[in-house]
Amino acid sequence: MENQITLNNSSAEPLYRQLECLLKEKIENGSLLAGSKLPTENELVTAYHVSRVTVRKALDALSQQGYLERRSGKGTFVAGKKLQRTLDGVTSFSQMCREMGCVPGGKTVRRSIELASEKETGLLGLPEDSQILVMERVRYADGQPVVLEVTKFTEDFLFLMNEDLTDSSLYELVEKKRGIRFTKSVKTVDIVYATSQEARFLGISKGYPLLRIESVAEDTTGVYRHLSKQLCIGDKFKLRV
Repeated sequence: MENQITLNNSSAEPLYRQLECLLKEKIENGSLLAGSKLPTENELVTAYHVSRVTVRKALDALSQQGYLERRSGKGTFVAGKKLQRTLDGVTSFSQMCREMGCVPGGKTVRRSIELASEKETGLLGLPEDSQILVMERVRYADGQPVVLEVTKFTEDFLFLMNEDLTDSSLYELVEKKRGIRFTKSVKTVDIVYATSQEARFLGISKGYPLLRIESVAEDTTGVYRHLSKQLCIGDKFKLRV
């Protein structure tokens, strides 16, 4: 790697922070491509005339931020681009992927009709003993599993039991078949850790951090019609508020 920018030893900003910002800029502007291998620590030490401690602190910071991936025995690589998940409005996973230049995909792993819980009837304004349609799908971006999604619809949507949902957007399908659009949602976000089954679906290890986004969505008439829970692989996403 050529040293095109000299780090400033006289600056109040620590050298490791300067190197961190420089490498981050190279990743964001495409000078360092996703999947490419970063120069070794020794090469970075020589290129930027800094200590190994400085290099390690910069790389550690970038790894924690999701810009780099350490692979045991192989080196340090530029991480793949993160999917930007917005928290305002209602955006389908498929639309989000297309906006990021990724190919969306989906595989249904469960589809059933169940008795709604007290919490679910309360959120959806349903009478007691109501049934809901429950669908669980693994969502893919460029062929890689990134989200485990559980979606629950009121009985108005039981037609979805017979639809082919492979690689499909539920929102786009519902609008096409029934003319219903979801325009608003209330979301809660927290961090959870993958169970054995969740890890198996997403191709990660048990206990891996997941971003859990739960929402209740309303249609254009202001009626809440469905609930969803998305378990997103934590280092594959960044939230946009």
